[in-house]
Amino acid sequence: MVNRILTIGLAAAALGITACGGSDSEPAAAEAPASAGAATVQVADNSYTPATIEVAVGETVTFENGGAIAHTVTGDGFDSGSMAPGDTFAFTAEAAGSVSYLCSFHPGMQGTIEVS
Repeated sequence: MVNRILTIGLAAAALGITACGGSDSEPAAAEAPASAGAATVQVADNSYTPATIEVAVGETVTFENGGAIAHTVTGDGFDSGSMAPGDTFAFTAEAAGSVSYLCSFHPGMQGTIEVS
């Protein structure tokens, strides 16, 4: 228990030192914000994760096949084609609404992009 508390304390101290940045004469560099306008869906194990994702018009959703077999991302007006393990596919939301998609190889794999 003491080792765990000590480890947590050391980790917190290291984070504090890292967050302080450079010397007193140099301002600390600001951390870059997370990439706005992008979202990622993992494709693996016969599922899309998350199964439902929310994005704004103009944002891009990247699908990453992290599984061991091929899949597709197929919806009304778009199709990734066969995505081998490691492949990616990008979809840019062009209009508000609900966009449903599935894997043409495994029709039980279904997902939704909610675009606002």
